[in-house]
Parts: sequence; C-alpha cells; structure tokens
Amino acid sequence: MVTKKPKIICITGGKGGTGKTLCAVNIAVMFKDEGYRVLLIDGDVENPNTYLLLNGKLENKKGVPFFKPEIIEEKCSKCGICAKNCLSNALLYVNDAFPIPILNICSGCQLCYKICPENAIRADSRTIGWTYFTEVNELSLFLGELKPSEARSAAIVEELLEKLEVILRSEPRKYDIIILDTAPGAHCDVELLIDFADLVIPITEPTKFGKLDLIRIIELIKLLGKEFRVIVNRSSLLGFKNQFLEELEEEQIEILGDIPLDTEIVESYCQGTPLMDNGSVFNKEGDGYIAFTKIYRNLKKWIEIQDS
Repeated sequence: MVTKKPKIICITGGKGGTGKTLCAVNIAVMFKDEGYRVLLIDGDVENPNTYLLLNGKLENKKGVPFFKPEIIEEKCSKCGICAKNCLSNALLYVNDAFPIPILNICSGCQLCYKICPENAIRADSRTIGWTYFTEVNELSLFLGELKPSEARSAAIVEELLEKLEVILRSEPRKYDIIILDTAPGAHCDVELLIDFADLVIPITEPTKFGKLDLIRIIELIKLLGKEFRVIVNRSSLLGFKNQFLEELEEEQIEILGDIPLDTEIVESYCQGTPLMDNGSVFNKEGDGYIAFTKIYRNLKKWIEIQDS
C-alpha cells in the first residue's frame, strides 16, 4: 500500500496521561500491518517510551551536541560584554572577574562567542541527549532522549526533525506514513512537531480538565494553521461520554473516534504488545479493538481525500 507522498500525522495532547503514546503506537501498527511503510518518531524526549510499548530495544545511539562557551582566561579582558548581551543571562559576571557560564540556561545562540572583542570564548560543545534508530517488527522507530539535568529538550526535537528532513529529501518515497508522538503540553517542543504535520490528532479525556487542556492545544494547532481531528480516550470514564462528545460537536470540533475503558488495552500496555498488532493474542471483538479499528478507517478516509 503506497500513498502519493508520505502523510505526516502528529499525535499530541494538552496534558500528560491521556494515552497519547498508546494511540500513536497502535495507529502506527495498524498502518504497518496493512502494508504501509511506517516511521514512528518519539518526540516526547523527556519521557520516551514508544519502544517499551513495542517491546523493542534502543539501538544506534548518537549523541546530540550543544554549544558550550569556554572562557579563555589568557585572552579575556574581563570587559563583561558577553554577559551584558546574553539574553538568557547564562553568563555570570562580576566586575574585574572572568565570566562564568551557567550551562543549564544557555540557549546555545553563540552570541557571546561571536561578539567577544578579544576572541576569548571558544565554541565548545556538550552532549545534551541522544537519538536512537531501530526496527521493531517491520516498524521503523526514531526516538530522542534528553539527558537528565539538561533543559534544552527542543534541541533534541530539532535534531529528530533535521534527520527526518534529510530522509524526506534523499529518500522521499521511503515511508508512506510518518507518525510523530509529542510531549504533553503546548510548549516549543510540541509546536515544532505540530508544525511539521499534515494532520494533528489531539488525545483527550471526557473530563472538564481534559476539555480545558484540549481547547488549549487546539488553539496552538489553529495558530499553526493545521488540520486536526480529536480522539477521546477512556470515553466511558464517569459516564460523561455522550455529554462530552456533544459539547465537542457543538463547538465544531471534529472527532476521529473514541476509545472506551478496556482491560485488554491495559494488559497490552503492560506487556509491551500493541493491542492492534496482527500477531497479538488480544480479542479482535473487544471494545478497545473495535474502537481503534473505527479510528483507523476514518484515518484511511482522510488519506483517500488527500490523495484524490
């Protein structure tokens, strides 16, 4: 099964714990099992766990370098120009003393290195995280991981997207479907991935907090001018499903599908075996399985419209 060009689908959510990665993995598996060539990119770099849900292993580890200013004291005149012009205040400067880099808040802009009148700053680098590439049951997985104690998660996401751009330029027909799994929230990491997508799928829950977070992420999606469809996970939670779905429809929020509470979904999650994998032993007539099947059919309809 081949589409005219790779379709990039971004799975996101306004808050954590909504089942975002669960949906990303099962959607990727459904496409893979029907013969699509699928790349799944885990952009939740502070908590990457797609490989666990696929029962895979992290392979082909590569470090992600990040700019680190190194003060050359023999050249430094202690003028303080670097610190005074650092927008992130990542250089501690006291009169008549050498500037001290505060690496955790350094943005990596390299301005200090470029404007130093004495050329007293060396452009060094440090590893702030890693990328991995692996194959799991004919599914390609590309994953980013932020190093503990580091704060520049967006740099890891940028590295993932740069590698994806290289693939799209050099091998534009290598994949039919590309699934992007974002971190929770509406910050810059998430914005980078949403902006790369053809279709965005926010995952929410049928609660008032769930709706508030959904509205927030939809505002970002609309700001970026992206098409979106919503999945309501745990839709049978608290008996709020019908009212919740009606509220979304009243606000003209298109729903891709809803997934009820299902013990087999929990079991598949714990076992690292996707519920929708053709090789799984889970009930093909269970509520969760049927719900994911409907979601997949709706996604196929969207692809057909895009390719027509």
